[in-house]
Amino acid sequence: MSDSIQAKYQKYMKEDGIHFVPVWRIIGFSGANMAVNLYMGLTMIMSFYLNGYVGMAVVLASSFSTITRLWDGVTDPIVGFFVDKFKESEKIGKTRLCLIMGGLLLFINSFLMFNVTDRLPEGGFRPLFFIFFTAIYYIGYTFLNISNHVGNVCLTNDPKQRPILSIVGTVLVRIMRAVMQMVVAGLAVKYGSMRSAELFHEYWLIVALIATVGIVIAYISITPKDVPFFSEATPKKKEKVKFSDYIDVLKNNRPLQMMIVARATDQFSNTCKTSAILLVLYGIVAGNYELSGGWTLYTTIVGLVMMALGIGAIGSKLGLKKAMQVGSWGVVIFDTIAILIWLFMDPKTLSLPGYVNGYGEAFSGFTMFTIALFLVTVIGGGFQMITSSIVPPMIADVNDYEASRTGKYIPGMVGTVFSFMDKLISSFGPTFVGVGFAMIGFKDAFPDLDTPYSFNLLIMAIIFYYGFELVGAAFNIIAMKFYELTPEKMKEVEYKIYEMRKENA
Repeated sequence: MSDSIQAKYQKYMKEDGIHFVPVWRIIGFSGANMAVNLYMGLTMIMSFYLNGYVGMAVVLASSFSTITRLWDGVTDPIVGFFVDKFKESEKIGKTRLCLIMGGLLLFINSFLMFNVTDRLPEGGFRPLFFIFFTAIYYIGYTFLNISNHVGNVCLTNDPKQRPILSIVGTVLVRIMRAVMQMVVAGLAVKYGSMRSAELFHEYWLIVALIATVGIVIAYISITPKDVPFFSEATPKKKEKVKFSDYIDVLKNNRPLQMMIVARATDQFSNTCKTSAILLVLYGIVAGNYELSGGWTLYTTIVGLVMMALGIGAIGSKLGLKKAMQVGSWGVVIFDTIAILIWLFMDPKTLSLPGYVNGYGEAFSGFTMFTIALFLVTVIGGGFQMITSSIVPPMIADVNDYEASRTGKYIPGMVGTVFSFMDKLISSFGPTFVGVGFAMIGFKDAFPDLDTPYSFNLLIMAIIFYYGFELVGAAFNIIAMKFYELTPEKMKEVEYKIYEMRKENA
């Protein structure tokens, strides 16, 4: 690599191969993660559209989510291999390629899925149309998701900055998720049902516009770092990327194996928290679905403060591994308490300013149920945010470990091995939910706003909202016992990469 190129990027360099980036670029690049989550939010309520307009019964609609997630997993290694084979240059790097491809495919195909399908004649063509464009939609989702894995690697490898990736990204995503839950709840009340086509038309427009803005800002933010100088371990001697590298990575990268175990069990629990489960918990058990939006916003803001303190204090000082362990223990403890609160207190007394409770009574003060659930939710939610938001910088560390082990920077392949295994395991969450509803009598339609309360529905909501999350946290604790990338180990990794670059410059 020429001296002129090294001099060009020297402003981003520290000693021993550590490179950094201005914080505003970290904030801007988190727009890509926000966009991924917004488009994922569309699929989280997709079962109501499938049930109402594509003509699928409850179990089939839930199974469709499983099938599409499996398809999403299958496309991961293919797209990842293509991305790592891509010959990037100063003009266009791998991250920007993924942002462009992902943004375009998601925008176009989500429009066709949720704005055109319900206007087609009823019959066999509707599901064929929807399935075809859903398949392409998930290819776009894969591209956009990979942009985060690739971008996090070249954006910074500074151990003081990588936790910031999580703090900024999680704050933005969680606030946006809370706001969008308020939007969904408001639209459901506005149109009278979660199966309203107008609800999906309006929700799609909001999602697509915000996600596009996020992608554009992410593109601008990553541009100066999305170049070969920050994404290759051996600039002069470029190692050939082969499809067989997938097997080697999965077989010999122990930190990646442990991350797969931790993430897949977490994501399985997250995919069980479908919009139908949320509707049961707040719309039927608590008695007012509109509360879900306000409740999510209130608890998210306080939980984010905890998460930021957790990652900032633990992640920066003691390392990402320790942050994952502390977060997982917190989830186990507080999810257990939350289950007891829902079982032995009165959920219909849940009350917030500006909302009526489950008995139709206006807010007159915070009840014991509200105070107890709020404390447990914000503290437990803070711990849960630590476990989920710490994953991106941990995967960036795993990518660096792989580069030091083999001399190949293959973030596309490492990221997609991770996401493929994650999706393979977690994809069955929606099917489990559908089977669970069918077992208690909801075979043809999901519970809706007018469904009466039953104890079976309460147990269903508790199992899928809290139970599986608790089990996933237990798996995290076990996996971290075998995860070797401590702060001391990462110093060795980064120095080794630095020496490799100097030898092959």
